[in-house]
Amino acid sequence: MSQRVEVVRRLFAAVEARDPAALLACYADRPEIHEAPSLPYGGVYRGPREHAAAFTRAWGPYQVGREPLGASFAETEDGRVVAVFRHRAVDEARGARLDEDEVGVYEVRGGVVVRSTMLHADPERLARFLAQGSAR
Repeated sequence: MSQRVEVVRRLFAAVEARDPAALLACYADRPEIHEAPSLPYGGVYRGPREHAAAFTRAWGPYQVGREPLGASFAETEDGRVVAVFRHRAVDEARGARLDEDEVGVYEVRGGVVVRSTMLHADPERLARFLAQGSAR
């Protein structure tokens, strides 16, 4: 396994463990993090703390338990790391569940993530789940 893939594996382990210090250690000081513009937290972030805060505001109420993300990792010929995983959320009050494919593309330099792009199979479905959510 390459060093780049190992960095992204550690990132996913930190997310699953809900370990903010370990998560931040995987990122450069000012990485670019891209999210679909149609999402309530969409856009380009220039720091992992800002992205984590926005993501947690949106999804925190719907993250139940510590369900694994089921991630698979591959390194591309140009050195990027691709992670295919599950985006899962539950709105217990509405009885609604979300379980979607998601792909993350990570650029790793110097042992840290410098850029990531999150690709959702259906970003509008995620936006609807959040808009209809009981935690609004």
